[in-house]
Formats: sequence, C-alpha cells, structure tokens
Amino acid sequence: MEHAGASPTFALVRIPRGAARPTDEDFLAALQEDRKRLRLPALNGQTDFETAGPYAISVDGSELDEYVVWEK
Repeated sequence: MEHAGASPTFALVRIPRGAARPTDEDFLAALQEDRKRLRLPALNGQTDFETAGPYAISVDGSELDEYVVWEK
C-alpha cells in the first residue's frame, strides 16, 4: 500500500528545554508507540524517518523542546 504524500505514523517527542537531543532509538520508540495505538504492524528492521525541531514550547509551566518525527 502506498501513502501518497502521507506518513503512516508520526509522533511528538518532548524533553526538558536544553536537554540533549533524543537518540534515533528514542524517535523509533515513539513511532512504534504510534503504530501500536493505530493497530499497525510493528516496525521491522531499520525504518527511514524524518525529524523536525526542536521547537520551544511551554506546557503547564514546564519549558520543553518538542520534536516531530514521522516515517518516510
């Protein structure tokens, strides 16, 4: 099945402002969680993904860096 311009999964990864960038494994784990919620098959092997960020956000008084990750 092809996804014409749409990613099958994406996730938001939030960390404390200024903390080290999440690892590829952190991003893949977030995608895996999204696949689980959507009842899609688990990721197998190396998955191509893209990230954007960090974006500075504030949630309930917490200063965070937010990354967006999606499957290619």
